[in-house]
Amino acid sequence: MTITLEAGGTHLYVGARGTVRDGRLSAAPSVKPPPCMVVFSDGAFTAGTLTPQGGTEWQLAVDGYTTARGTAIPAKRWLVEMTCIGGALSFRTKAKLT
Repeated sequence: MTITLEAGGTHLYVGARGTVRDGRLSAAPSVKPPPCMVVFSDGAFTAGTLTPQGGTEWQLAVDGYTTARGTAIPAKRWLVEMTCIGGALSFRTKAKLT
């Protein structure tokens, strides 16, 4: 099952926030990281993977994409923290890994 993350902006950056819209996270070790789709506020989207790092931290690797305004964003890896706020699972980007 693909996990869908909905970002609050047109790209990710340290401090960016968003919600987990669909899918279920599992911190169980896996040979292959679960796939995810990141949907941005301008309607652009890209594929990626989520890998548990321990506790509430996950590594989010996203493929390159183009924003709705035509800006090319290269593939990157991020450290994100998952939290449950009001019954909804949210994420916050803590650090850029590459």
